[in-house]
Amino acid sequence: MKTEKNVNKEVIVCHSFPAWDTPYVKSTIELMTRLTATHRVVFIDYHYTWKDVFKHPSAPKKKLLGLKAKVRKEQTPFGEIEIVNLPPVLPMNWINKPGLFKGMAQLNGWWLRRFIKTLKRQLGINEFTLVNAFNPIYGLNTHKAWKATKSIYYCYDEISGTQWSGKHGPKYEAQFAAKVDMVITTSSQLQKHKSQLNTNCHLVPNGVNLDVFKKPSIISNKTKTLGYVGAVDDRIDFELLQRITEALPDFTIEMYGPMKVLLPCLLVDRVRFHGAIPQEALPSKISEMDICLIPFVKNNLTASIYPLKINEYLAMGKPVVSTDFADLSDFDKQIAIGDTHEKFITQIKKQVRYNSRLKAQQRIEFAKGNSWNERTSLLSSLIS
Repeated sequence: MKTEKNVNKEVIVCHSFPAWDTPYVKSTIELMTRLTATHRVVFIDYHYTWKDVFKHPSAPKKKLLGLKAKVRKEQTPFGEIEIVNLPPVLPMNWINKPGLFKGMAQLNGWWLRRFIKTLKRQLGINEFTLVNAFNPIYGLNTHKAWKATKSIYYCYDEISGTQWSGKHGPKYEAQFAAKVDMVITTSSQLQKHKSQLNTNCHLVPNGVNLDVFKKPSIISNKTKTLGYVGAVDDRIDFELLQRITEALPDFTIEMYGPMKVLLPCLLVDRVRFHGAIPQEALPSKISEMDICLIPFVKNNLTASIYPLKINEYLAMGKPVVSTDFADLSDFDKQIAIGDTHEKFITQIKKQVRYNSRLKAQQRIEFAKGNSWNERTSLLSSLIS
């Protein structure tokens, strides 16, 4: 499977939790795509289950069942990437009992190890860096089969707060993080926590795709529109949104992102929830916003978040108002923070009134230093 273009490149195998064809912006995809410019990258796709084969609308069923090649090459704007779909595994997230979960995880791990050994021979990879992207359960149970020259755990979220692995994940993460050579996190809070599992722990914050999030004209006419881009889930402070609609009835709130919770009845008629839209469509929506919001609740889980959206907002020169959900000191001079509902609303009014072309340009210049290209360069230096 080697090509002339990548025969002399160092090899990175990404054992990913995010799916390659996800319609949402994912840091794993952004980084691995850009690493193809300097490395041969093999991307192990999301582990679909047998349940997904029959019920998941986006599951690559023919590849999973062996009716199509499990390895394919795709050309990215930066270089060629090899994408691998391993056979489906048994579903196990429904299991509550730790012993039964462990047994199922080990069974799935045994199943995958058989194919990993064959895959390595097929691809001709012996010396490589393994990057496990937020997939510690499978990482722990396939670690010996990979036999990587260097292994890295890429942690971009607090696993105890995830719906799919909040119950069992932390235990497996702790064991896996202790086995790898390095841990890379996306926020200072995550780095603080995960360095207790592995002292060789580094920070590579999320970035922004400057080729997508750019604005021809820095400032537009005021539209009395407030906006949010990202998942609509239990991180959102819905009470805050309601207070905003009551205090600023002349403004509309536009929300763009996948819906993952039931919405409070009072918000259905007051806030416009559009669902997920492609990344390429977001700039035109953001350009219509007077203020971009990050209305997160403040708790132990959100404290670990470095929001992707913050640099996307700033790259388009938009004023940003956020709650104090996490350490946002890197953005002190670029965004406004309201640590109470009242102060959040006051900041919205203030930012609408005092926004300017100069401030917009400063935000854009700041965001340029946080591009995915810059983040990939940092990751590449850590891998090397």
